[in-house]
Amino acid sequence: MLGFCTGVYKDAYALSLPRTTAQQVKVGEKVSYNNAQSGDLVFFKTGRKTRHVGIYLGGNTFMHASTSKGVVLSRLDNPYWASTFWHFRSVQ
Repeated sequence: MLGFCTGVYKDAYALSLPRTTAQQVKVGEKVSYNNAQSGDLVFFKTGRKTRHVGIYLGGNTFMHASTSKGVVLSRLDNPYWASTFWHFRSVQ
């Protein structure tokens, strides 16, 4: 089974991403917050050793897989996501 971001990138961009967040954080180029574009990966440090990834849609919004709600849209300025934001990466 593909992870959420891996599946989206395969279907939408015909690009192969590594399966895990730990591997995905090593691909592409780091992008500054102000230069993030739709389709960039957005990474979060959600715990001491836990990472989370989503796909930036623009307008401060990203989509990601939630263990409790499935695929959801969230905002980067939500206090939780703002406090755990790590960085963007462009892999397109």
